[in-house]
Amino acid sequence: MKSSIKTIALTAISVVVIGCGSTLPPLPTLPSVNLTSIDGFSEQDLKVNSNNIIVAPGIKSDIPEFVQGYFANEMTTIIIDSGSEVIDRKLASRFIDEIQLKENLSENYNAYQGPVEAKFVVIPTVTDMSFGGEYEKSYTTKNKKGETKRHPAECDYSAKVKGNIQIRELPSMRQVVSFNVKGRSSSSKENPPSSSCKEQSMYNGVVAGAVADLLEKGDDDYMTLSKYVGSRGLITGAKAYNGKLYFETNLGRLNGAKEDAPIAIYQMIDGEMVMIAEGEMMGAKNVFSKKSYVEVDSDVAPLIKRGMIVMLSGKCESYICSLNSSIKSMTN
Repeated sequence: MKSSIKTIALTAISVVVIGCGSTLPPLPTLPSVNLTSIDGFSEQDLKVNSNNIIVAPGIKSDIPEFVQGYFANEMTTIIIDSGSEVIDRKLASRFIDEIQLKENLSENYNAYQGPVEAKFVVIPTVTDMSFGGEYEKSYTTKNKKGETKRHPAECDYSAKVKGNIQIRELPSMRQVVSFNVKGRSSSSKENPPSSSCKEQSMYNGVVAGAVADLLEKGDDDYMTLSKYVGSRGLITGAKAYNGKLYFETNLGRLNGAKEDAPIAIYQMIDGEMVMIAEGEMMGAKNVFSKKSYVEVDSDVAPLIKRGMIVMLSGKCESYICSLNSSIKSMTN
């Protein structure tokens, strides 16, 4: 049902998206604007902090290993999209074996004593799942003209899953954050070979779809994850064009920067990341391999200083993302 709603809505509406920075000249060609730095900032701080992450599939005795693998693969894709690097699972296997993952999610871990070149371990765990198939007999309908239409028999498959995501700091294994997520998916097959509706490939498909639904771009949980695992760049300068400020960052394509991507700007205050502003990256001609330009609302632009942290926010402001969010709230 969910996929059907999406298809109908997207077919009915045609949307043309034009990047906000499409009319701008290449900003590096413009004179720089003097920008105040945050307290204690130095040129030595001008580096991108890209995290190395280990993804360790969680365990639950009543959940098949391949389903945990689905969730781990989804998590790997999200982390890579955020600009960070996931350590190859084969290289991380020794670490995963030695920490002895616990089925009890609230249980603590001892600090890891071996060598590890990662800042965090992310443990995605499918904690509960249900799925099934329902048979619907064929039937006929007649329109006002007396024309008859036959509707074939079908099997309607659906799945629901619940999951948990833990982020732990390395090597201490201190839990940084833990949150629960849920997802669902459905699919149909016409003229099934049997009325029992027990095709394994259909079951696998809806379960995989439900796992993919656990985290969607724009969800609060997606943005929480991005805040911890994403690459951190810095505001390095500013340019002015037609009376508006555009801020230069050292977050480039090599670290996950994408044209028109939503971003968040933070400042470290008393050891906490405090959000100062939200905005977005400019169009393709102002996003480069090792730097990019971003814009924020004019009312918060005066607050932006050199040395503030820039990250991809994981937020999604396009029409399609809003549609997905609305559908998810209706179906969950």
